[in-house]
Amino acid sequence: MSKRSLEGRVALLTGGGRGLGRAIALAYAKEGAKVAISSRTQSEIDKTLEMISESGGVGFGLAADLTKEEEAKELIDGIDSEFGQLDLVFLNAGGNAAKASIENVDTSAWINTVEINLYTAFHVAKAALPLLKKSANGQILTMGSGMGRRPDLTSSAYSAAKAGLWSLTQSMAIEFAQFGITVNEMIPGPVKANIPKGETFEPYIVNEGAWENEWFKGAEDVVPMALFLATQHKFGPSGQSFALNRRLL
Repeated sequence: MSKRSLEGRVALLTGGGRGLGRAIALAYAKEGAKVAISSRTQSEIDKTLEMISESGGVGFGLAADLTKEEEAKELIDGIDSEFGQLDLVFLNAGGNAAKASIENVDTSAWINTVEINLYTAFHVAKAALPLLKKSANGQILTMGSGMGRRPDLTSSAYSAAKAGLWSLTQSMAIEFAQFGITVNEMIPGPVKANIPKGETFEPYIVNEGAWENEWFKGAEDVVPMALFLATQHKFGPSGQSFALNRRLL
């Protein structure tokens, strides 16, 4: 039996309780990684861990609000206690709670959107660094967005946060190179990830409007890129952005 591509590695997926994070967590587990996940919702964590176990994988989960530095530290401490190592951190946690124009947006929602997309990444990356420095192939992946390059009329907070995350990705790539840690961004493009129970979804191409020629994907359609990046050699790319978009960003 051939060795699975992530055998012997420990990966953390923030925002791994559902949708795209869950799909990637399951894929990493199937490829042999021990997978840690975080989410604010314990029931989502429990479901993902159940699915990992059913697939023959090994998982660990902890509910955490990663906008708080102390909870990010608790998450990393939990992974250290459970597995004693950490090789890959996928900073996937995020969301957009402020869909409105700058004139009309709720200020607290705007700030919260920046926190959940940018602050969480900073807190987790900083807390994880001591463990990643011990890895023979330490990696950080960030979940970027085309909105961080091309904002629209109602998502200034999300766009600003994702633009900041891309800058943070490049800063970490420069700073962490001395430790042999690579840092890259993955932009999945439009994804319908959280499909209501009983509803089906098939990927499709948009034929008109602002998203013309863009491919709207399911979560599973993003998994190959996530696996490709996770399996890069320690001397592979760093400070780079990999996108599944079809439009220029």
